[in-house]
Amino acid sequence: MSESVQKLPPGIGVATVVVRDGKILIGKDTKKGEAVFGVPGGHWQSGETLKECAKREVKEESGVNCDNVTLISVYDFYRADKEKSYVTIGMRADYISGNLTDLEDEGRLDWDWYSPEESLKLNLFPADKVLIKRFLSEVVFE
Repeated sequence: MSESVQKLPPGIGVATVVVRDGKILIGKDTKKGEAVFGVPGGHWQSGETLKECAKREVKEESGVNCDNVTLISVYDFYRADKEKSYVTIGMRADYISGNLTDLEDEGRLDWDWYSPEESLKLNLFPADKVLIKRFLSEVVFE
């Protein structure tokens, strides 16, 4: 790692496993060639709680509303493509309302509901794969 990379603060993201009838919400990102799948998520903004961030990102990316948000994972990793460390705070939430909407500016498209087992067979973003496995462990932090 170069000296300038080491001095950058890590990015903090919030990713959410949204559950509806035993299935979870997954979208597809094709911006970089091969499709990469993942749950809704994005950067945590100053001034909002983690739960507010989770709800906002789910709504912004997929068009649906969620609630009953709980913490299920904290995962750190380094992205060589961005030369930056990240922390993903993983949440679990229940689908409340809304229709799936592809919002191209947000990155992921083709939102759909998958069983957790089906989702693990997809080409998942690595941090989201960890999050889904932790979701399946049923550990919740209160």
